[in-house]
Amino acid sequence: MYRKGDYISYNGHGVCRIGDIRKMNFGNGEQEYLVIEPIASGSATIYLPAENPKAQTRMRPVLTREEIDSIIFSVRNDQMPWILDRKARMALFQQILSRRDTRELLLLASCLHKRKIEAGLPTSEMDILHKVEGMIEQEFSFALNISRAEIGQYIRDRL
Repeated sequence: MYRKGDYISYNGHGVCRIGDIRKMNFGNGEQEYLVIEPIASGSATIYLPAENPKAQTRMRPVLTREEIDSIIFSVRNDQMPWILDRKARMALFQQILSRRDTRELLLLASCLHKRKIEAGLPTSEMDILHKVEGMIEQEFSFALNISRAEIGQYIRDRL
C-alpha cells in the first residue's frame, strides 16, 4: 500500500506525489482516497479510491536508479522490428503507449530513432517518438535527479 509522500508513476499523468490519503465522500459513501498530485502539472489533483483495483493497476512506484540501469541493460541487444503495415504498426505503438512498460518504451524509442535516421518518419510517428521520449525523460530525470536534457546521453552511455 502506498503512503503519503510516496512518488508513483500513474498512467497518463507521469510521476505523481501522493499528497494525502484521507476519507472522502463523492456521493457513493465514505471511502479512503489517494490524493495524487502530478509533478508536471502543479495545479492538478487526482482523487483515486484507495481500494479500487483498476486504479491500482494504473500506478506503480517510480523506478529506482538500479531498476532503470537494469532495464537499459536488458534492451542492449534487443530490437523492435519495423512493421511495414502502417495500421498494424500504429496499433502496436498505441498499445505500447497505453501499457507504459518502460522496457517496451525504450525499445519503441530505439526503433523510431533508427527508422528516423534510415528513412525519416512521418508526422504521426514523430509525434509518437516525442511522446515516448517525454514519458521516459520525465520518470528517468526524476528518479536519477538529472535534467531531462541529460537523459538521452545517460541511456546511450549504458548501451
